[in-house]
Amino acid sequence: MSEQAGPTSIEVWQRFETALQEHANAQDWDKLLKVNSLMINALKKAGKPVTPSQAAARQSLANTHAQIVQFMKTEQAKLQLEMSQFEGQQDALAAYQLTFLCGEHNDI
Repeated sequence: MSEQAGPTSIEVWQRFETALQEHANAQDWDKLLKVNSLMINALKKAGKPVTPSQAAARQSLANTHAQIVQFMKTEQAKLQLEMSQFEGQQDALAAYQLTFLCGEHNDI
């Protein structure tokens, strides 16, 4: 694979931004993680932006990334709440099942 000549184009940052948004909206965490890793590598390779338009594209990407991180934190909190509720119901479900089975046994 040949090295890219010159600075990373604005379109590349826009494609990363679009891909991050699409995978976050679809809640496809595996693809989102892959795009995030590719984006990090591209950012490291590109270094600092050299033109105002590159800086603006990178800032837009950073803003989108921050929004997605916040979205993921919100989704994680929702999942933790659901798991907590599920775990809280396990004792009640086990007691119900035991009561139900004991009732069947007594009916015989």
